[in-house]
Amino acid sequence: MVGESFSDVESVKTVSDVYAPVSGTVSEVNEELLDAPERINEAPYDAWFVKVKDITEREELLTAEEYKAFVESEKE
Repeated sequence: MVGESFSDVESVKTVSDVYAPVSGTVSEVNEELLDAPERINEAPYDAWFVKVKDITEREELLTAEEYKAFVESEKE
């Protein structure tokens, strides 16, 4: 599942794939997004696409500290 597209998002001019950052078993799908996809933009820290259990292949993920450093480096 890592690197595989599991959804897509549509903007005014394009459609983009959403890729899985981990492998595992999808345990829940956020059905509310089917009727109100704008929730991802309105509350990105509260909305979610899927919940995954039995996660594997997470080595490529950043730690919170690494992510913060990355975001800061992008501001420069």
